[in-house]
Amino acid sequence: MGRRVDPAERFRIQADAEKRARESRWSTPGRARVVHPVHGTVVVPNSSNLTAIQNAAEVWRCDWAEITDAQVWAAEPGDVPVKMPYII
Repeated sequence: MGRRVDPAERFRIQADAEKRARESRWSTPGRARVVHPVHGTVVVPNSSNLTAIQNAAEVWRCDWAEITDAQVWAAEPGDVPVKMPYII
């Protein structure tokens, strides 16, 4: 049987995993231009279309699961991605 983890430790483990996943998404060398009819256009780091949308949603401060009408394009050679937003 597995070791019992108290709720506070489980929360910390989950928060650490989310932090690592976010840092990994933002540190990838690929770049994409994400275009949305309401939020506009942003260049973000990406390793897939999904991570591009997740990063763009963070910049736009909205839920990535609600972005259903965005388009993800390859960034131009000179495009510089935005910096990772500070999240409280």
